[in-house]
Amino acid sequence: MVRLKECHKSIHRYYVDSLDKELWSINKNIHDNPELGYKEFKAHKLFTSFMKKQKGWNVTDTVGGIETAFMAVFDGSGDGPVVSFNAEYDALEGLGHACGHNLIATASLGGALATAEIMRKEKLGGKVILFGTPAEESLGGKVKMLEAGVFKDAKIDISLISHPSNGPDTPYMLAQSTDRVDVEYTGREAHAAAGPWEGINAQDALLLANSALSYMRQQMRTTDRVHGIIHSAGTRINVIPADASGSYQLRAANEEQLEELSDRVYNCFKAGALGTGAKMNYTTRPYGYANMNSNDGFAASYTRWFEELGGDLPDADVDKMREPGGSTDQGNISQDFPAISPMFQITYANGTVPKSGPHTAPFEVAAGSKPAFEKALMVAKGLAGVAVDVLTVDGLLDEIKDEFKRTRSSARRRR
Repeated sequence: MVRLKECHKSIHRYYVDSLDKELWSINKNIHDNPELGYKEFKAHKLFTSFMKKQKGWNVTDTVGGIETAFMAVFDGSGDGPVVSFNAEYDALEGLGHACGHNLIATASLGGALATAEIMRKEKLGGKVILFGTPAEESLGGKVKMLEAGVFKDAKIDISLISHPSNGPDTPYMLAQSTDRVDVEYTGREAHAAAGPWEGINAQDALLLANSALSYMRQQMRTTDRVHGIIHSAGTRINVIPADASGSYQLRAANEEQLEELSDRVYNCFKAGALGTGAKMNYTTRPYGYANMNSNDGFAASYTRWFEELGGDLPDADVDKMREPGGSTDQGNISQDFPAISPMFQITYANGTVPKSGPHTAPFEVAAGSKPAFEKALMVAKGLAGVAVDVLTVDGLLDEIKDEFKRTRSSARRRR
């Protein structure tokens, strides 16, 4: 087994900290130059150029047929587990890096480099892979990479990532299963005063569906969510609208419950069509996100390393910590491979915590601060610690995989 004191020195005091200036430059460059999903050309070049300069790393510029996805591989001294890190770097339209993907990228990059350095020093077998995973924000970059067989072909054993928040530090990711649906109603125009009986009101169909959704909420689980927007519903007040459309997001605690919710939501929209006579076109996006399959074995390892670094992971109720919040395509990874995505609290430059969380303007400001970057480095060291445990602790990977098999979803919507 690796000498833990040596690992601690390498991870905590020396290697990651020695990369401070380079990692800060990458972090700030990504934050200050936000790019939308599948268009992260600057971030992609920044990462691949940097990794090609690192000793022992082999870089594949494009994987899975996605121009802004990449893979960097470090081979250890012989056979062993394959540990992987996912780096995200896409931004939000109009909000920049209000989800802190610059910090996610930094933590994964630092963690991968630290793990490789320990493998080099201790002559460990195995492999470290850093994946560049674009388009997390609603476009399913990791889902497409899964479908292309990128992770399977790389024979990964575990997948590591993290996520910033304005909540407390926790080794568990709060993430729901989610789907997006788009609905269009087509009716028939008519003059609203002279001959309304000749029309079929598409706007009414959409409003009726929304009313049905509202009535349904009383019987929804507390972890279920349905939220959406109306794109169009007529343009002239004296004409019965012939067209109306909207988009809605469905969320549930897990894949099984999402399937149940999806059926009920479909019936609400079908009711809008039946009640008005409008025709309905109902489509589901092909890249729904699965809930995050948390793993207690990972959590225990991360907690030990994070607290060794001086962090504080409160003894909160595990079930409470696992209550779902947003959604991520890392959830899909976690249903196919053992995965962890600890959440970490960030602050503004003055040390105060933003009152609003991801996908808000205040959070974007906090995500660009030096304290947030320093917290990401701390998380990088914690993730590297988990990777080292998997590489060195006898039986740990088997325990993690056994738990993964017990807790993964049985509902396989799509891959």
